[in-house]
Amino acid sequence: MKKMIIGFTVLLIVCYGITVSFINRTSENNVDVTVLNAVVKSIEEELQADPTSGSRSGTTAGMAYESIFTTDKDYQARLFEAIKNSNTVMDLTKPSASGRDEIFGKVIFSTDSFQVAAQKNNLLIGISIIFLIIVGGVYGILGSVYFSILKPFGVMKQFAQKIADGDLEFKLPMDRGNYFGAFTESFDLMREELRKARQGEYQANISKKELVAELSHDIKTPVATIKAICELLLAKLDGVKTDAQQGATAAMVITESIEKIEVINSKADVIDALIGNLFHATLEELEMLKVNVGEHPSTVILQMFKDIDSFGKIHFKNDLAECLIVCDSLRLSQVIDNIISNSYKYADTAIDIWFNVNKTEKKLAVTIKDYGDGVDPDECPLVCEKFFRGSGEKVKNIPGSGLGLYLAKQFIEAMGGTIYCYNANGFMVELQLKMA
Repeated sequence: MKKMIIGFTVLLIVCYGITVSFINRTSENNVDVTVLNAVVKSIEEELQADPTSGSRSGTTAGMAYESIFTTDKDYQARLFEAIKNSNTVMDLTKPSASGRDEIFGKVIFSTDSFQVAAQKNNLLIGISIIFLIIVGGVYGILGSVYFSILKPFGVMKQFAQKIADGDLEFKLPMDRGNYFGAFTESFDLMREELRKARQGEYQANISKKELVAELSHDIKTPVATIKAICELLLAKLDGVKTDAQQGATAAMVITESIEKIEVINSKADVIDALIGNLFHATLEELEMLKVNVGEHPSTVILQMFKDIDSFGKIHFKNDLAECLIVCDSLRLSQVIDNIISNSYKYADTAIDIWFNVNKTEKKLAVTIKDYGDGVDPDECPLVCEKFFRGSGEKVKNIPGSGLGLYLAKQFIEAMGGTIYCYNANGFMVELQLKMA
């Protein structure tokens, strides 16, 4: 900025010097007074010798002149015109009886009008050149300010916006010639460090999630072993309990042991369910819950319901039409398992199933209904949200993570279908599956 101010000041001084020099060198129409006096004397002498003689006009020293006399009718008008045109006017005098010179006319010396016009034109050209020099200098300074300050600042502003938006791949152009050259390099180094830090953070998060997924999977094995041992012990103790030869004390001990084993078994079920939810949530965050869509016969749905009908509560209200559906059989099985498990936990009633084929829209509707208390109407739109659980007292007292219907919705939508949840004298879930 200091260099710009100094440069602009020098430019103004140079322009001022050029102007003064140009004006001083401009030639003027200088008047030689001695020559003019000589002309006037000669005219006076001629008129004194013979008043009727004497030339009224002529040329001398490159200047035209003419004589006018007070006796002329247009004397005053011609005199005023001469004064108006900035002509040189000198008096014509003659001796009078009183001894003082008497003015009897004027000699008008005409100025060269072409020379005056040339002087004006030269001045106009000079001023125009100086104006253009000043304007060019100003625009040059403004251009220098724009390219060296404003434009780099705009690039830095765009860079800051990109970084704020999370785009750490945007590189800041390097230019050590502008005022922000040093800052440019520093900011780009900062961007690179931020990018490395974010990559490190991402990899660390992935590693943690993978560790959680691995631990969740590994914990399932000992939990399954505990459940198997509990089932074996329960089977043996039930056989011992029915032995008529056992005494009352032994029967009481066996009963207490059975109750404790059942508690262990139920807690193992809770741990298994929680670990399963954690495992699925972690895989979903790692984007490992892939859906591989293919064409399958609709009859696979019947087998999925039969496999999960451990308590004999599922009832088919109509027949399933045979057709081809677009789905992932593994993920669809998980969807049905999550829905039926919720009905078992929260309703514990009979479960009715309806099938409906819409040939126009090429969709197979599977409606699942239990006869429990349903969901609060205000909370019904939220049941498929991640980690959402109802506010009812019964829901709070039953273990769960709020992932069952969320995963069901993710899987169904990935297969090109839809899921609807609503109350209708119980809780109803409707699955819309695409037909091939």
